[in-house]
Amino acid sequence: MKQKGVIYLSNEEVKSLLDLGRAIEITEEALRDHGEGRVIWSKPEDLAIKPDRGWQSWVTGCALATRPVAGFRFRSIKAEGGSRDPSRAAQGPRRILILTDREGGEVLAIMDEDWCHAVRTGAAATVACRILAHKGSSILAMLGAGDTARATLPVLAKAFRLAEVRVASRTPESRAAYARALGEQLGIRIRPANTTEEALKGADIVISATTTSEPFVREEWLEDGVFVYSIGKHQEMENAVYKKVDKFVVDSWEHCKKKSDLDRMLREGFLTEDNLYAELPDLIAGRKPGRESDRERILMRAIGLVNQDIAIADWVYRRAVEAGVGTVLPF
Repeated sequence: MKQKGVIYLSNEEVKSLLDLGRAIEITEEALRDHGEGRVIWSKPEDLAIKPDRGWQSWVTGCALATRPVAGFRFRSIKAEGGSRDPSRAAQGPRRILILTDREGGEVLAIMDEDWCHAVRTGAAATVACRILAHKGSSILAMLGAGDTARATLPVLAKAFRLAEVRVASRTPESRAAYARALGEQLGIRIRPANTTEEALKGADIVISATTTSEPFVREEWLEDGVFVYSIGKHQEMENAVYKKVDKFVVDSWEHCKKKSDLDRMLREGFLTEDNLYAELPDLIAGRKPGRESDRERILMRAIGLVNQDIAIADWVYRRAVEAGVGTVLPF
């Protein structure tokens, strides 16, 4: 059943509707659809406004071949490494998703996607960890303590029984606040680490979600059997990591090679596509094996794809219609 008019969903309303376990399932389905060619990408794939300094805004979009919907995600950020300006209070959403009906052409929903996008990021990391982390993984190193790191841990905790989380971040205050808030929320032991090396020692899984532009993870700090999921805005691993791990994986080579680190290393000839082991959808579909040894060191560089956001938005929209949640804008 469709709602007449456009539904606006606030960040808090989206939070009330989206189940974290279901987000994992939706994201895995979306990754599989991407691998099987069931996504219709916009052309160009993104429309960006990137001045020399100060801020950036861009739009990405696609249609789902498996559902009669399409959508666009709009995002605006401060260009100096982060997605919010700490010098001023928030005055509105930073991410907006517009969901449309492909059959009738109507706009179905406009939603604040801030929390939903962070959960999708965590869900994609969880899907990857299920395939590429070794069985029995229980020690997590979280590099970064921002919004993405805060949303990722509750999702990951749905799929893994974590004995300990070590969090490393730019300031002692941010990692202490992260440990306190999420430790109480999830009932997990979370220990602030004074250094990245300390956080990585003995870690089974590493999630790196920072905005740094300077690589800070050294290859020799990554122990046998570790799985590293790097979702950072720029480069977090030193160059050697990309070539010395046993398997280098991406979510989408076509999209991920545009990330600043891969783009630079490809232009310099340090990396080629031959260094890539697989795309995550290939592993989900069983076209290639995932982890084959408990001693393999595996790195996955992720960009996150808009079809995952559209798939989750479609599910949230249908839940909102059923529950009568949201503000209906008249037409």
